[in-house]
Amino acid sequence: MSDRFVLEASKEEVEELFGISTARDDFFKPNYNITPGSLIPVIYKEDGERKVYNFRWGLIPPDAEEEIEGNDNFVVPAEELEEDEWLTECIERCRCLIPANGFYKWKFSEKKSTPFYIRLLSNELTAIAGIYSVWESSAGRDVYSCAMLTTEANTLIQPVDDRMPIFVHPDDYEQWLGEGELSESELEEVMNGYAMTELTVNRVSEDVNDPENNSPELIQPIPK
Repeated sequence: MSDRFVLEASKEEVEELFGISTARDDFFKPNYNITPGSLIPVIYKEDGERKVYNFRWGLIPPDAEEEIEGNDNFVVPAEELEEDEWLTECIERCRCLIPANGFYKWKFSEKKSTPFYIRLLSNELTAIAGIYSVWESSAGRDVYSCAMLTTEANTLIQPVDDRMPIFVHPDDYEQWLGEGELSESELEEVMNGYAMTELTVNRVSEDVNDPENNSPELIQPIPK
């Protein structure tokens, strides 16, 4: 499971990497312990234009009665996208990019769970592949929500967990945000955008276990 991630990039960094422009500085406050249900900046394409907006992290089902029903859908295994008609529609027409600096994983044992932070070795801002939907509340308000796509962990991450979010390479941003359906080979290409050697896994403080903790110290490596 990947139920926490980090975004510590400035508005200018996000604008430059994703080719967007926004006056919403409040979208980009550093957050070192983002949890499901949070509002997060998401890059998507609408009417042929790249946009950024605060989405709810947790894909709200079309038949939901309340927003909170999406909280369990914060990640979706890529292998299961075709098993649900609603998810199939999302991957065909509603793909998005979730800006991130890295994500957390926990290695579980009988005695405790140990947190690890996974990021690009270059420590650069990147993006996680996502899908989104627009749900209409009982008050008639459009609520944008999203989920991260996950795949089988590579051999670097497998000792910690058997799943990982899909990091999208900048070369694939335009293809991923396209409003047309992707072929199986195109999806495969996006899901393999980064080599294992471009990632690093570091053990971090157990302070991250508490969602109330939110500081740069959470991602500092703990010496082995």
